[in-house]
Amino acid sequence: MESLFLNLSEVHRILAYLAIFIGMFIEGEIILVLTGVLVRSGAISFFPSLLTAFVGVILCDLFYWSLGKRLVESGRKKFLFFTTENTAPILRKLEKRSGFWIFISKFAWNLNRVVLVCAGYSKISLKKLLKYSATAAAVWTALLISLGYIFAHQTDILKHDLKRAALFLTLLIIGVIFFEYALKKVFNALSNGGNGNTTETH
Repeated sequence: MESLFLNLSEVHRILAYLAIFIGMFIEGEIILVLTGVLVRSGAISFFPSLLTAFVGVILCDLFYWSLGKRLVESGRKKFLFFTTENTAPILRKLEKRSGFWIFISKFAWNLNRVVLVCAGYSKISLKKLLKYSATAAAVWTALLISLGYIFAHQTDILKHDLKRAALFLTLLIIGVIFFEYALKKVFNALSNGGNGNTTETH
């Protein structure tokens, strides 16, 4: 019986890591904060969670970068959220300081995907992409997982009732999203030479 419980626990742990990996392709911020809470509860471990998230982020970045490469090879100037007209300011910025923009966009609420497509479209090399993308991914994943862990530890969220825990988590996630949205606005302003126009539609 004890062996059965251990096996079930291990299966749940593996499923949690799988969910973290898949989450990096969907909504990384929320998943990483929740990961920190789960690490605090002891359900999963910090370093395996961090590694799983890191690998997921890198593969996601490579997907969007390769999409940009395919677009330029096909000669197309429009695909889903990407158009050369709307993203022209980012393309120009990448010509001068590609590493800086690749790194900082990771913290700018979904704008990272546009920058990565632009990086592929601008024919930025894989080596250069990984140099800055991997650094940003390491900082971003560690920061948000740690934030979720510290928040759960400081508030003892896991000892509260379900409604209270959900409220605390919701407020934390809203705070993270608001912070990244503010960074996105700054990024957009810089990309457009300070005129404040946005470069991405949702």
